[in-house]
Amino acid sequence: MKKIILLLLIALFSSISLCAQWVDHEFSYRELVSITRDTPFPEAVRALEIMSAQFEGKKIINMSTFSGEIGIPIKELYWKNALFLIINFNDLVLEDLPGSYVISDAAEAIEEEIETVAEITPDTKQVKISSIFFKADKSVLKSIGIDWSTLINGKVIASINFKGSGVGADIFNATAATKLESGDVSIDINTLFSILESHQKGTIIARPSIVVISGKTGQIQVGQDFSVKKKDDAGNVTDEFFQTGVIMKVTPTVVENEAFEAIHLEVSVQKSSATPGELSTIINKSESVTEVLLYDCEETVMGGLYDTDETVTRVGIPILKDLPWWVLGIRYLTGSNRHETNVREMIVIIKAEISKSIGERKKEALSTQQQLEDNRLKNQNAIDLFKKNEENNDTKNK
Repeated sequence: MKKIILLLLIALFSSISLCAQWVDHEFSYRELVSITRDTPFPEAVRALEIMSAQFEGKKIINMSTFSGEIGIPIKELYWKNALFLIINFNDLVLEDLPGSYVISDAAEAIEEEIETVAEITPDTKQVKISSIFFKADKSVLKSIGIDWSTLINGKVIASINFKGSGVGADIFNATAATKLESGDVSIDINTLFSILESHQKGTIIARPSIVVISGKTGQIQVGQDFSVKKKDDAGNVTDEFFQTGVIMKVTPTVVENEAFEAIHLEVSVQKSSATPGELSTIINKSESVTEVLLYDCEETVMGGLYDTDETVTRVGIPILKDLPWWVLGIRYLTGSNRHETNVREMIVIIKAEISKSIGERKKEALSTQQQLEDNRLKNQNAIDLFKKNEENNDTKNK
């Protein structure tokens, strides 16, 4: 009925304001616009934005999710009235700002989000995500021959040459479980990381953990944010912030059948850094995205995130190699610069574990509280008994 009324209004009052929001305006023929009903909404907005910029100096910013046809014919109508008509016909919201018109979705979309949040009940599952961010020299990991696909219960298989000394020998000596005569060993990942750290071949960046409601997205960031100055449509200078460092986003969903529970895990791991420049800021980024299906307490590994460290060291005769250049050029005869390039790989180990339900946690909390109360009563009874014995002894002595 609403759309029929709007169509009648077009036929009767196309030359005047169509609603209280429309503005009376003496416009020229150049400000009239015609748009067919099957025109996609984003295209219609772009066409009207050209006229808005030409006649009012304002941009039209489309923040809505609507991308269908406008659904209503526009024939030789003042462009601003046409904009208001299309917005109202498709139940959108138009905000008139000093430097722009902003189109957004109606309040119903917000109500839908509220309804989605309201669907969470005390029986909703939660998943605990534990992770280890470890960075190690690529050449060392390759020489050890770790097969990350064999990660089970915190242990991996490494094919190493255990003769002589070094990282390989220490790893072989750290485990007594050899699988093959070639030197394949099963080693705990915490022990592996400790050995690599002791040889200064790797380091643990962080061990973050997070609990996420099933179907929701959680984020872990190890790094920092930086801001870039920009001007908004009104000419005001604002700061736009960007995240850098190691960023992991996880969306776990508990999948259940009659006798088994599994975890569908969507994971995105990003490693980025910012390099400020004279004209712009460069963000160096490497990202890995995957979807896996895990059983409760199973682990998975994400790798392939590399960075390169370049170091310059001065070698040669002590003291003489560090003399200033103007001392007869001796530094060039007694020393030289050594350039070293080291490629490091970041390994991310993720463990997904279904948390206890809220009923179980509440039961455990009440049990713990009751146990503490029982212990308090026992202690109080012991103190009362001790005091009573002391009083009896004092009475006998008298």
